[in-house]
Amino acid sequence: MTIIKKFEPAEPRKTFSKKYIALVVISLFVLMVIEIWANNNVAVYGEKLQKLSFLQKTLNLENQILENEIAKQVSLTNVASKSAELGFSKPESIQYIR
Repeated sequence: MTIIKKFEPAEPRKTFSKKYIALVVISLFVLMVIEIWANNNVAVYGEKLQKLSFLQKTLNLENQILENEIAKQVSLTNVASKSAELGFSKPESIQYIR
C-alpha cells in the first residue's frame, strides 16, 4: 500500500506586516510636520521680505531727494549767488605766480 500525498503550496500572504505599516505612518507624520514647519517659515520670511522691500523703496526715494538737493546746491547759479552774498566778485585781472 502506497500513501500518496499531494503537495499543494500554500499561497503567500498578501498583507503587509505591522512593521511596514508603522514605518509608513511614522514617515507620513514626520513629512506632515516638516511641511507645516516649512509653510510657517515661508510665511514669516515673506512678511520680513515685504518689510525689507518697503524699506528699500523708502530709502531709494529718500536717496533720490537728497541727490536732487545736492545737485541744486552745487549748481552754478546757486554758487554764484552765494558767492556774491559773501562778498566775492569776478576777478578784474588775472595774475599768475611763478
